[in-house]
Amino acid sequence: MPTKDVEQQLEAEDLAQTKRMIEAILDGWHLLTWNELLADDIVLSLRLGGLDISRISALRGCSGNFRATGQEEARRALKSIYGDLRKDLSVTTEVISGYHVILLGKLAVRKLGHGAESLPVVIYMALNSERKIRSMTIAIVDLQTLADAIRNVSEP
Repeated sequence: MPTKDVEQQLEAEDLAQTKRMIEAILDGWHLLTWNELLADDIVLSLRLGGLDISRISALRGCSGNFRATGQEEARRALKSIYGDLRKDLSVTTEVISGYHVILLGKLAVRKLGHGAESLPVVIYMALNSERKIRSMTIAIVDLQTLADAIRNVSEP
């Protein structure tokens, strides 16, 4: 077998193994601790736009955009919002490529006296070779902007 074919086969096997590993992490997410999930040098970004995150105690006083660096700071921020995310986030699509994961879904946001509003959300995660999250972004997205970006990439 030519060297190029062997390299492609090994790369395909590595990607398949990585995909299985990430799927296992996502399936067992609730069973792992933040220390098991997060790399020491993680960078966490919350891009929630106009969404009011002031009711979240650890993030009180922050605008809709927040950045945490390092496992301890990211862990505190995630612990403070995890209950709401777990209860109000519905993941509809998983995209896995190598050590990168994109989750698409809806976040139900309860507004005083107005019921709930469903907002489109994207969670991007990059894992390191130790299978820990080194970068995570949770963002409320404008679907029209997202559709335009996808359309622009596909046009010659």
